[in-house]
Amino acid sequence: MSKSLKTEEELATVRMDPAWIDARGVESHGRDCLASMGLYIFNKSVMVDLLNTSSHEDFGKGIFPQSLQSHKVQVHLFDGYWEDIGTIRAFYEANLSLAGKAPPFELRDPNAPIYSRPRFLPPTIMGDAHIESSLIADGCRIGDNVTIKNSVIGLRTVIGDNVTIKDSVVMGADDIECEKTELPAGVLPMGIGNGSVIEGTILDKNCRIGENVKITNQAGVEHQGEDEALQIRDGISIVIKEGQIESGHQS
Repeated sequence: MSKSLKTEEELATVRMDPAWIDARGVESHGRDCLASMGLYIFNKSVMVDLLNTSSHEDFGKGIFPQSLQSHKVQVHLFDGYWEDIGTIRAFYEANLSLAGKAPPFELRDPNAPIYSRPRFLPPTIMGDAHIESSLIADGCRIGDNVTIKNSVIGLRTVIGDNVTIKDSVVMGADDIECEKTELPAGVLPMGIGNGSVIEGTILDKNCRIGENVKITNQAGVEHQGEDEALQIRDGISIVIKEGQIESGHQS
């Protein structure tokens, strides 16, 4: 059930008879509350009207519940895999859970194929790399003596030599940057430089990590760096989109 609903009066708005749920092909197992997955389909005119007439600032907590009182709303019951990724830690854990040997959701299930947008990227090329329990996307270039464990490596990621990546989500890059590209003064090559160690970290898209960088949050900091390229949220280190971390940085 939604964490925003705490009182009996609030819960009454989403409480159903378990028999009603069972009758619609979903085994309730005694559960009687419907939770919003945050997926909505609206007629455009209805959506515009709700946005223009509501004083609420949050869609899921305010505008959508208001529509239940004023409009015809239908529900689609779903009881399969779903995760709320509304926090940094939830996003981080949901991604890493799919990289294990027994993921909660099977990305390769032939009975429920996932169709991604065709990108026509070259295959990932890697040197002498050791990879365990990880997802590696297309278009990557991975160097020699690289260790990747329990991590997600996104599209077009460039990883130098002697790099260690553990328990991390690397979002990749929007474009492939040619090795011969002349970069402006002070701008590092896109990707993760030689000799770097990345642990328990989210690297957003188009990050530029220098050589011999260490990002591990060994001190266990929970929150830090509000306006910096390297931040910490929920104890997880984050390099923001297009962030650059200079060579030799240690954190």
